[in-house]
Amino acid sequence: MRQRGNVLRPGAVGIGGVALLLALSACSAADAGGSADRLGTPVTAVPGGTAVTPSSGPGTGGSAPTEGPDGAVARTVLSTYQAWWQAQAEAFARSDSDGSQLRAYSTGQALSEALASLHQLHDAKLVMTGSPRNSALVKKVDLSADPQTAVVQDCLDVADWHQADATTGAVKDPRQRLTRYPATVSLRRNDSRWMIVDFEREVDRTC
Repeated sequence: MRQRGNVLRPGAVGIGGVALLLALSACSAADAGGSADRLGTPVTAVPGGTAVTPSSGPGTGGSAPTEGPDGAVARTVLSTYQAWWQAQAEAFARSDSDGSQLRAYSTGQALSEALASLHQLHDAKLVMTGSPRNSALVKKVDLSADPQTAVVQDCLDVADWHQADATTGAVKDPRQRLTRYPATVSLRRNDSRWMIVDFEREVDRTC
């Protein structure tokens, strides 16, 4: 089953910040030197995570070229994806965040759903603690499209990312939650910047 966005459902089995605990693209710089992307270069990491190599699902098929114009763009796309998750990690860890940093990396449905997740965290008086883990792969880059587009696939592991009481820090995870699943992310080039426009997860299978 595919579901869009990181809509939080406190106390229920959902994904994204509060329930299924959306996954940040993470690999600590202090943890094996940061995450390794599938294009062969290190990328910006969210502190505290480690890379996950998918055993099935996305990440095991074809990928975007690693050389030439497409390869250069793919690296930029992956860097944008990492930065988007780092911005979410920072926003969701604070009870006073307005999510303004998310607008630098996302727009449209992806942005509105991330902000909705943040507001639900605030309403439930929760924050996110710990670190998620991922293995991201640029699957497609279309430089002939107008605007240009790209697709990233990821295996998200949120077992170590928890919802917690914003005041006491006590862990408030639901009793049942999906902790590892595939996700597909769509990006579009807006002027000179790549932006995340859609985030779709598969909650009925693991990776």
